[in-house]
Amino acid sequence: MNEALPIPVNPLRAWISPHWWLAVASLLASTVAGLGGWMILGLLILAVCALPFALSGVLVFALTIVALKWMDRAARAGIGFTGGIAIEGPEVTVYPTSWRKFVWCLRDIGLWKSLCYWLIRIPVSAVLLFLLPALFVALPVLALAPVAWIVTNPVANQLEIGERVGYPFVALVGFASLVTFVAGVPLLLTALARLDWWSAAALLGRSESSRRVDELTVSRARVVDAADAERRRIERDLHDGAQQRLVSVAMSLGQAKSRVSASEDAVLKELLDDAHREAKNAIGEIRTLTRGLHPPILTDRGLDAALSSVAALCTVPVTFRIDPALSGDRRPDATVESTVYFVVSEALTNVSKHAKANHVRVDVARVESAVRVTVVDDGCGGAHPAPGGGLAGLEDRLSGIDGTLSITSPSGGPTRLEVSIPCE
Repeated sequence: MNEALPIPVNPLRAWISPHWWLAVASLLASTVAGLGGWMILGLLILAVCALPFALSGVLVFALTIVALKWMDRAARAGIGFTGGIAIEGPEVTVYPTSWRKFVWCLRDIGLWKSLCYWLIRIPVSAVLLFLLPALFVALPVLALAPVAWIVTNPVANQLEIGERVGYPFVALVGFASLVTFVAGVPLLLTALARLDWWSAAALLGRSESSRRVDELTVSRARVVDAADAERRRIERDLHDGAQQRLVSVAMSLGQAKSRVSASEDAVLKELLDDAHREAKNAIGEIRTLTRGLHPPILTDRGLDAALSSVAALCTVPVTFRIDPALSGDRRPDATVESTVYFVVSEALTNVSKHAKANHVRVDVARVESAVRVTVVDDGCGGAHPAPGGGLAGLEDRLSGIDGTLSITSPSGGPTRLEVSIPCE
């Protein structure tokens, strides 16, 4: 934990440092925070007691979670002000239903760490409630004991205390108390404040592993987006460059054929026929390649038109349905659209080559925060993601965007392929 507000190591300088007094204020706030710990403990006990009564305990526990969220924010803000420690809170995730949010909270380790923090506040506040008055009241009183001895003069006044102890002992106690108060209190409270800040950062903040996972997730998303942009660039270069040149060559060869057809040079005519045929084949291969990289129709007209063109090229009759929520204003981003396109394209290619099916049904729908693709055929079954195969390639492509692939294909069919792709 990095200390944003440096506290002087020299105790004498600490007394005049506003940073040290903010650390003391932080410990006072921790003492008051014990009340929050007692409140959370009371809510937990109430939740357990109310659980048998029509699940009322679940509602109480949900109220406890809400209270924890607000108390965590207040604690992080307080430590940020008094200690200058910026504690990063957990990411806010939007869930479609309150029940799913409640279930996620129960599985979140951050909730239980927060509970531990506030329950630990109870004994910590009790210790501080005793320690702070002892340091700021008892030690100054003991340090002034020699002065009080001189003022009261218990020996001359025949007080009982003067018969039991002498002035040297009182002076020694006063000197020790003064040294402890001046030199020891700043060091002790600084150490306690730093320990308190460290525990808050560990229990209320995001862990290093969580931050690392988020960094890797963002980095992976950038790599996926960069790869998708590179595929689109290659598609444009092929479409606007090599393909157009080949079309021009094919047209020139066609014109040359028409002129040579009337001549008697059979060898030249045969060469031109072969060149024309190969040029048209090259054009067809480039068009297939560009569709495989990133189909222009997907960018121009969206998923509905792009998937309809894929279904039209399939050798097996296809029943196709796409959710209207995937068009218009709710259209997914380019990465999700291209992934859906390639999933359907690869699935229909496998059906045409291997399934021996008579019919295929394709459903594409938005389900909560994901796009779900379902492909069902009545073929012979037995499909599985073999290494190096198309389905294994789909798994690899989906893993880059946290997608999932499920295949149910018993021998004899039918085959059901389900894909879920996260979508904002």
